[in-house]
Amino acid sequence: MIVPLSLITALVVIAYLSFRLYRLKQQNQRMAVRLVEVDQMKKNFISHVSHELKAPLASMQETTHLIMERIPGPLTDKQRRLLELNLQSGKRLAQMIGNILDLSRLEAGIVEYDMQSCDLADLIHSVVIELSSRVREKSLRLLTDIQREPLLVECDPNRMVQLFTNLLDNAIRFSNKDGPVGVEARSMPQCPRMPQTARARMRQRVKSSGFALIRISDSGPGIDDAQKENVFHTFHQVRHGKKSQGESLGLGLAISRAIVEAHGGTIWVEDNPQGGAVFFVLLPRPVVESERLFQAS
Repeated sequence: MIVPLSLITALVVIAYLSFRLYRLKQQNQRMAVRLVEVDQMKKNFISHVSHELKAPLASMQETTHLIMERIPGPLTDKQRRLLELNLQSGKRLAQMIGNILDLSRLEAGIVEYDMQSCDLADLIHSVVIELSSRVREKSLRLLTDIQREPLLVECDPNRMVQLFTNLLDNAIRFSNKDGPVGVEARSMPQCPRMPQTARARMRQRVKSSGFALIRISDSGPGIDDAQKENVFHTFHQVRHGKKSQGESLGLGLAISRAIVEAHGGTIWVEDNPQGGAVFFVLLPRPVVESERLFQAS
């Protein structure tokens, strides 16, 4: 039996291509493993350096406090102003370092949450009061619409305060002078309309009797559609033209999303019809019986 030359050629070509595909698959697997290793090395390095910076920074801030209290000796007004600027810069740096360490722990899954039944309305009010001085500094108009009834959610109250502080701080930072900043919170019987990407990230881990919807809006330049998902990625900063907005590392929203998703909720951003951006947080609420107990107490 004589095998046609064309068939032999085809078999050789198929064998060669199969071998090449096998080699490429091996190379891709090795590359994927290496990328994971490099990414972990990067995270470990950032976490280690951030941790090592905390102690000397705290020492520098304490020294500045002592000088400002005039313990070593008297100060002129100019010297005091310079020390105040130095202290403010130190606080910003400490916050950045804290965010890096926080994100490292969140990504490693080693953060413990003290879950308890909390009234989100009270927590949001406390954040609004805490940041009201920054609102006045920029001559912004703070518009709040927070329901009076308890807005109960099973959550870690400290992490919720961190979440709402991040979002409201962003809104204040990006808003134009004399512009409005909005804070709304209310219960929802059902899931509201949201982007598919936000819905896909949401998982309900507890029996729910509805949802808590928090809406924080700004009057800034807004966020392009292409960046609406990327803003929640680590170290991402919104760019308008060639400039990036704000004075941060781009960690606040990444940390915010990690906190929200750890509570079984989801977070997303939309355009503000009045100009700017609106950030939404949706969290599952506990069963109705727990709310009756809370009101009875």
